[in-house]
Amino acid sequence: MDLIIGNYYDNIKCESFLDPETNRIRVRPLPNQGLPTKIVVECKKEFREAHQIGTIFRTENVKVCKKPDGRLYLRAKDQMIYKIQ
Repeated sequence: MDLIIGNYYDNIKCESFLDPETNRIRVRPLPNQGLPTKIVVECKKEFREAHQIGTIFRTENVKVCKKPDGRLYLRAKDQMIYKIQ
């Protein structure tokens, strides 16, 4: 799937996971939502770390963004995620 920088996606379900490259808790989209599952969702650190790895969250929407090093990521609206499971 080709993501276009600046596009928004609404009501995304995502999960926390331990990123083996950085050894940090990150958040990624769940499958079957039209988004790659290997992309990271940027959100507040305190929400990621306040829950167990594998916790399911939702976002109001995410925006496709790009880091200076060329890596794409998704930014949660106001960097907020909401626990649903």
